[in-house]
Amino acid sequence: MIDWAALRHAYGPAVDVPGNLAALRSADGQRRLEAFGDLYASITHQGNRYSASAAAVPSLLELVADPAVPDRDLLLYLLGRIAVGDDAAWLPRGVRRADLDADEVNAYDAVGAGLPLLDTLTADPGLADSAAYLLGWYPGRPGSVPVLAALHTPTAIVALGLVGRPEGAPIAERALTDERPLVRWAAAVALARLRGEDPSGELRRWATGGQDTGGADAEPSVAYLGGDLGGLALLSLESIGGEVLGPALDRLRHVSAGPALTTVGVLLRQAFPRGPVAADPTFDQLTACQQRVVRALAGTPSAWLYDDAEFADVSLLVSDYGLPHGRERLAAYAR
Repeated sequence: MIDWAALRHAYGPAVDVPGNLAALRSADGQRRLEAFGDLYASITHQGNRYSASAAAVPSLLELVADPAVPDRDLLLYLLGRIAVGDDAAWLPRGVRRADLDADEVNAYDAVGAGLPLLDTLTADPGLADSAAYLLGWYPGRPGSVPVLAALHTPTAIVALGLVGRPEGAPIAERALTDERPLVRWAAAVALARLRGEDPSGELRRWATGGQDTGGADAEPSVAYLGGDLGGLALLSLESIGGEVLGPALDRLRHVSAGPALTTVGVLLRQAFPRGPVAADPTFDQLTACQQRVVRALAGTPSAWLYDDAEFADVSLLVSDYGLPHGRERLAAYAR
């Protein structure tokens, strides 16, 4: 028996977790949704994991293994949050287990114990991509390659890249010639991870936004990075040392919310490769590249927005580099 009172989540002792897990079998859709929301908010609050997170995993795996349980795709999504938190922290290179703290390691390993089950769930069309997404977070596993290759979906191809096995590279290469643009995008993302290259220039085309169907208001076509296709292309291009300043500046004009946060991060890393600037530099003390990026950020109000309000995460990211906090202050600084 699990002593849930001795375990913790975001709001204290995890005594409510077993009741919420049981409610996921309810015939009442509203009750299931409330239970899911409670679990999402407590054991994966803002992408964090707690002692209760790993303890909940065996029950969640039992639920997703049962075809009679409703909403199993949502439960697989919850397992993904338990395994890695916010996946933006790990893309495009994949999970670095050494960077996980004790609770995160326990949660990651608990989900990893369900990989054989996830292999079988890829045979279910309604669950295949959700299972493939999870398989991608466990690098080096040989058994994941044939399972993912058999799916030949964009999510599965990106997952092949994250798994990092060399035998995944020929599969991704063949996908580069697929007639479906999204499959070609996934192949380019995978090859950046597997071979450190963008042989067809696909990443650059997506990174500039010319083919980007992702975004804050779009229905995600893949789960990775919340469906921000151009953002993952941009990150992948950056990871192989490609020229990303121009594409990121172009993309900045077309994004907001999460996609904007990804783009701003790339711009700041390019302009400030040594990290934050010295205390209180004047605008004139910045390099020409830094001035260009600061002007672009200050002059693109839409990139700072989330639901028509200034996105605090963008402001915090900018100020982390020693620059003024908030767009209006940054604009005054740039002038």
